[in-house]
Amino acid sequence: MSSQTLTYVLLFGPLVIGSIIALINADSVNETTEKAESWARKRHSKLSGSKNWFSKYVTGPLLWLMIQFSNWTDGFSQRGVKNGMRVALSLYIIIIWCVVIYNLIKALIFITIALAVIFVLFKVLLSGDADANGGHEAGRRVIGVAGRGQKANTKTGRVQEEGLMGWENTEMRTDPKTGKVQEEGLVTWNDTDTKVDQQSGIIKKEGLIGYDETDTRIHPETGIIQKRGLIGWENTDERIDPKTGKHQKEGLLGWIDD
Repeated sequence: MSSQTLTYVLLFGPLVIGSIIALINADSVNETTEKAESWARKRHSKLSGSKNWFSKYVTGPLLWLMIQFSNWTDGFSQRGVKNGMRVALSLYIIIIWCVVIYNLIKALIFITIALAVIFVLFKVLLSGDADANGGHEAGRRVIGVAGRGQKANTKTGRVQEEGLMGWENTEMRTDPKTGKVQEEGLVTWNDTDTKVDQQSGIIKKEGLIGYDETDTRIHPETGIIQKRGLIGWENTDERIDPKTGKHQKEGLLGWIDD
């Protein structure tokens, strides 16, 4: 059955059925119709106190509408016309109600899927931003640029701060051999969960089965802090001076110490 045929059946079917009942005005048909009305009233009365959501929001309202239209037809003197009208109106109510419920279910499914997609995208983007920002900050810490007046000793990897008497060592360094960021302990240097790949300059974070790459790297030759883009590594406006180890920002006339 085509959609157009189905539309015609739904539009005119109840009217045809109701008209036939009214024209034949048979006692058996009228009695069957009146029994159905009586059942609907009893069923609605039984469901009125139900806490079941389906009965409360689907079956209950449908039966209530059918009863209201039955009450409206009580004034009809001709029994066949009265019952034919009730059947036609009841069928139209059922059809309309099914269409409403169907569209509500479709809308709920669409909204659920849309929210799920938005949630997943939000989590992915948020995770990506956190990884990028975390890698970027890790890159700055790795090379000894946690703040102003700091630099990294290019030979020892030691993070140094500018003091009254010159550059003074801090408790942080990047191991020149392994690229791991380390904190000074009582006896030796303790590894953190961050390191710089010595060849690619990519900042890595320790995972469950090794080190995972972030979306940030320090260019091995220029010291520019870069972020992974769609078609390769893209420069930011920050770098670590390969000669002095100082953190710099790009100005109008070149790189300026931060």
